[in-house]
Amino acid sequence: MKIGILGSGAVGLTLGAGFVGMGHHVIIGTRNPAKESLQQWLKRQGPLASIAPFREAAASGEIIILCVSWIGAKSAIEQAGIWNFKGKIVVDVTNPLDGKGPDEEGRLSFVSGLKSSGEQIQAWLPPDTSVVKALSCVGHEIMFQHKDTSENPTMFICGNNDEAKKVVTDMLHQMGWEDVADMGKIVMSRYIEPLGILWSAYGYRTGNWSHAFKLVKKTD
Repeated sequence: MKIGILGSGAVGLTLGAGFVGMGHHVIIGTRNPAKESLQQWLKRQGPLASIAPFREAAASGEIIILCVSWIGAKSAIEQAGIWNFKGKIVVDVTNPLDGKGPDEEGRLSFVSGLKSSGEQIQAWLPPDTSVVKALSCVGHEIMFQHKDTSENPTMFICGNNDEAKKVVTDMLHQMGWEDVADMGKIVMSRYIEPLGILWSAYGYRTGNWSHAFKLVKKTD
């Protein structure tokens, strides 16, 4: 599978390296493909990885993963070319952070007045683009799960298209997320995204960034 990743920060590069390791072709979309640190990353990945402007990554990707900062999200989508999203699945990893950083309690803040980034991104893109919110409630440190963990954490997803959610669920299973909870339509981004605030607050307070959430189900 060809995966276009829009965003070349820690999240984008972690996802890129992980998907390359799984045998997928990865195109990292960025505003500055010639950046030295990105070129060094590319050398470590081998022939399955490439780095290109946003537009080329979006055009090439069969699935597009959006993991830029929220402040630059609309600009990145516009640079990628709205038409390049038509009919595709977009995995929305964003949280609508205002960019001010954590307060004294380790809390980040969302942009005031925005219902959710998932809903906004779905509205920006063509009607036949299927946005699936996923991977927004953990950090890049544990986006790929390993079998040696003591618990199986839950990845919460939502989106309007059931078939798209099945594709993303299969991708998450490949990444090690055995428990994927479909929370419903893209409107449920309003309730999944705040988990990112809670996840970050615990990390800032403890210095531990290897945690995740678990949906516990009562057994009969």
